[in-house]
Amino acid sequence: MTVDTLHLLVRQPIKLLGLAGCAFLAACGPIISFGDDGPADQIFGLEHAAAPSALGDMGTIIYVEEPLMSDGLGGNQISVALADNQRTSLQGVRWSANSTDLIRDYLVRGVANAAGVRLLGEGAIDVQAGCRMGVKVWAFEFVPGDTADDDRVDVEIEFVLVRYYDNRLIGQPTFTASPAVSEPGGRGITAAFDTAMGSVSSQAGAWLREYAGECAL
Repeated sequence: MTVDTLHLLVRQPIKLLGLAGCAFLAACGPIISFGDDGPADQIFGLEHAAAPSALGDMGTIIYVEEPLMSDGLGGNQISVALADNQRTSLQGVRWSANSTDLIRDYLVRGVANAAGVRLLGEGAIDVQAGCRMGVKVWAFEFVPGDTADDDRVDVEIEFVLVRYYDNRLIGQPTFTASPAVSEPGGRGITAAFDTAMGSVSSQAGAWLREYAGECAL
């Protein structure tokens, strides 16, 4: 399927209703497809921009909770945001794991590198930490434009930093990124997600660096 066909389908969802049947589309929405219709999906993970660097000393440890995903954003399907608050997912392209796990793993590494502190995720619930960081993902989706040049991805993540010993709320910022998709297809879309996550991690790391002292053990 060509990119022009993709955008034609996005702009004319009513035609899809007639073709696929009202009952099916009421549950699933229109389907956006890339490439040949074959049995194997294209599978992508989030590409970390850099290997772990110096993560700070053991005096400042922050536990990153499992992200809370806004409705429709969890799972291994790549969410697509359409006009009029409609949502669907890409056919034939999916994440290599649950998006919740991919996001958490990326933040544990990316924010730690940017902030110069030690963040721990899954498997570290029993480790003594100075703070816990809640994560709410409000947007993690592909947004097709009227033409391929207008395609983008939207990522919006809220962070809640709470000190353990007195339950003090230290901060609750939200960071966003909306990079353009540089090439059509699953590879271009997931590369834009990599860019967005790198931007959000850098923003969150710069913020956390200022408050990391509040989490010292």
